[in-house]
Amino acid sequence: MKFSQKEISDLLISWIVLSSAFILFTRSTSPIYIPQMFIIVGIAFGLHELSHKYVAQSYGLWSEYRKWNFGLLLALFFGLLAYFSGRGILFAAPGAVMIMSTGWITPEIEAKTSIAGPLANIAVGAVAILVRAVGLFYGFLTYLAMINFLLAVFNLLPVPPFDGSTVLRYNIVMWVSAFAVALVGLGVVMFV
Repeated sequence: MKFSQKEISDLLISWIVLSSAFILFTRSTSPIYIPQMFIIVGIAFGLHELSHKYVAQSYGLWSEYRKWNFGLLLALFFGLLAYFSGRGILFAAPGAVMIMSTGWITPEIEAKTSIAGPLANIAVGAVAILVRAVGLFYGFLTYLAMINFLLAVFNLLPVPPFDGSTVLRYNIVMWVSAFAVALVGLGVVMFV
């Protein structure tokens, strides 16, 4: 994969802001929690976006991550709101992988590129649940699984501009399968 300086900068800024928003949202002040959250969000966010990029580039398409400043501000705003009020939701739309081609991008390629990010989150979440079952790093793996499944569910919402809308438009079975697995995974993390 090739990265421009702008893309690296946008990825780093998005990672820092998104991690900070999650830290604020959960209101934890544990000194060990803060670096753990940066690692967890880095894995979840980074693999999600890089999976989109990898699949697009595997089809010969130009692709690059771009931060969305307003989305980053919203994430910080909702994180701060939750921190000071003790409740709330976290809206996080830090940016997206932009894809371009000199030719036609088929609906199939578009759908495969779109589903790559949520599938990466589902895979990480599933591995975290399996390793957690052994009893190692229980808290860390719980957060890792939960954030990955949350990102998968959120991104698979069938509403533009989310990944789910592109996948659903191409193949309802593909969308239902991925969305159902993400929801089940989230349920397992939260209730088992």
